Amino acid sequence: MILGFKTQFVPSVIDGTKPHSIRLGNRWRVGMSIQFYQDVRQKSMLKFREDAVAKVVQAITIAEAKESFLGPPNQPTITIDGRQLTPLECQILACTDGFDDFKQLLDFFRQNHGLRFWRPFTGQLVGWTDLRY
Repeated sequence: MILGFKTQFVPSVIDGTKPHSIRLGNRWRVGMSIQFYQDVRQKSMLKFREDAVAKVVQAITIAEAKESFLGPPNQPTITIDGRQLTPLECQILACTDGFDDFKQLLDFFRQNHGLRFWRPFTGQLVGWTDLRY
């Protein structure tokens, strides 16, 4: 199945520093073939790396910080397969997924997926290496 990437992530996939991608929905399964493309459904569509196999597929939820009237706001969270990551693990996941830090990952999901405190992002982390969280 085609896995499309924005141009900013292509170099990290090619050099191996980005071993997974976070995707909306629930269509990926371990063992599925991955074809790596940039600019999907555009004239400039380009396959930029050899095919791989999905070795790891984990459920992921990214939740925005919630306002609290009784104290400080909650922190944004990432939950993978039902386990909430620590702040350090969120930072590591963000960097491994091609972002400079967790804040940049949150900004990306706000802009591209409408992440809001009342609407968390729910999808899958699709990996082509054995890395698990």
